[in-house]
Amino acid sequence: MLTDFRLSGKALILTDIDDTMLPPTQESSLEELTSFLSKLRILGIEVIPVTFKTHIEIEELMSKLNHDFLAYVIEGGCAIHALSGFLKWGSRYSARDYEVLELCNPISLYEELLTLIEKDLNCSEKALRLTKAKPENISEILGMPTDSIRLSQKRVYSEVFVTQHTPCREFIVSVTKNTSLRIIQTRRAVHLLEADKDKATYTLLKNINAVGRETPIIGLGDNPADEGILSHSDVPIIISESRAEWFKNSYYMRSLERPPNSWINAVKRALNIVGIYL
Repeated sequence: MLTDFRLSGKALILTDIDDTMLPPTQESSLEELTSFLSKLRILGIEVIPVTFKTHIEIEELMSKLNHDFLAYVIEGGCAIHALSGFLKWGSRYSARDYEVLELCNPISLYEELLTLIEKDLNCSEKALRLTKAKPENISEILGMPTDSIRLSQKRVYSEVFVTQHTPCREFIVSVTKNTSLRIIQTRRAVHLLEADKDKATYTLLKNINAVGRETPIIGLGDNPADEGILSHSDVPIIISESRAEWFKNSYYMRSLERPPNSWINAVKRALNIVGIYL
């Protein structure tokens, strides 16, 4: 399978997962998505998730889909997992069948700073630290199943503060300014990590064991945190009903459907752009 992709891979799809490939609650049936992923693989088109999800969440997703991704990026860009031979670099270590390249240090190095944020008056009772909070409390705010929250709490390289409180967000930015941490803000949370999707996507594409830029790169995301995926793609597509300013730099598709149907249709349209018709 890997040899065939290196020699004749028709396209590579880099995609965010939550609100792009799947709704965060994952209440939708995955049967159609599983079938579509199998069809893509037969045609030499591979899908690589670039996500804030943890390693264990991706393993759970692959099990549900009955589909193993050749590679995937976890925790917002902090580590790349790839099946042996898919990328050209030698790994620092292996996890089951995957080689792993770490782009971040363990978040535990910043425990003192994270505790400072957690206890500060701007954030105390105004923000929940994902890895320390009760899963039930996070579930109530995000509308995600408690079991999914428990998997998302098993983070190695990043931390997340769930908050929409502006003073807390501003405090987090201020106290991390002179550190190696990057701040990625989404609508309901602030992510703290040492890398981002831009760095991870660049590293992955630079080392991919394929036919280089002769293989079209399709990127899909739903918010500014995914701009790193889109900026490295030949066909960048945003799946969203919003009309944010940054959308103007990419192909914009307003989808009235919900993931995964909107994702499947977006991929079909993107493949048409590069001359591949399903």
